[in-house]
Amino acid sequence: MSALNSEQLPILAGALLRLRGLTLAAVFDATGIRAANLSAWLKGRPQVISAARVTALLYHLGVQGGQLRSDMVHTWSDQGEWARLRTVFNLLEEPVAPRCLFLDEHPGMSHTRFLQWGEAWVRLSLTPGPTAQDDLAAMVSPDRMIVLPVALEGIPTQDPQATASALLSLAEQGGQEIPTGELAHGFMQRLGAPPGQDFVLTNDDSLGWRILEVSLRSAMRRGLSPTQLALKIETMRLDEDDFPRPGKAKLG
Repeated sequence: MSALNSEQLPILAGALLRLRGLTLAAVFDATGIRAANLSAWLKGRPQVISAARVTALLYHLGVQGGQLRSDMVHTWSDQGEWARLRTVFNLLEEPVAPRCLFLDEHPGMSHTRFLQWGEAWVRLSLTPGPTAQDDLAAMVSPDRMIVLPVALEGIPTQDPQATASALLSLAEQGGQEIPTGELAHGFMQRLGAPPGQDFVLTNDDSLGWRILEVSLRSAMRRGLSPTQLALKIETMRLDEDDFPRPGKAKLG
């Protein structure tokens, strides 16, 4: 997007403050901006902080010239509907390339993700709300999505070059790339999500669902659309005697 105006700067700064978990006192220690003045500026009173101090504040929060700084790993945390994260990505200047999203399959309420955003690296600790969808990919529109074979929580973040080296090495060794634009990201998660599901995903089902996902990808590469695939499944006439439900013995 174009350069931020005076009304957008406090919105961006406020979202970054919360994503990074910084207090006004911590910002004062780093920038010399008094907490009372910063609080007033965040509420829309631009005259209480000079332009030079605003530039220094944004630099401390990781933004320079409307873009994320590349000399640090940005560590952000958000939960619920990820409103602060959406605010930041809506206001930041989008990089031309690359935009690569690194994921893992580590279970739990919170998920760690890494995003290569142009020349910058971002570590995201995200906790979806009870009704929220894991739509990070839709939010950032990555060029590539790579699932790594290890939990991303342990990836170092002290130095951006070390972070990049660790992630790219893992991607080469055992990363699984998710083709963008083929099958909606989060397919496996949404299969097991309420409401109204007629089945419960278990560990025993895992291989079968992955085989199904591979089959769907293959069919879509051959030109079948999701609608065509859905209609084919809906029109199938399965003999229930040949496909007994779990727990029911086949008669005869």
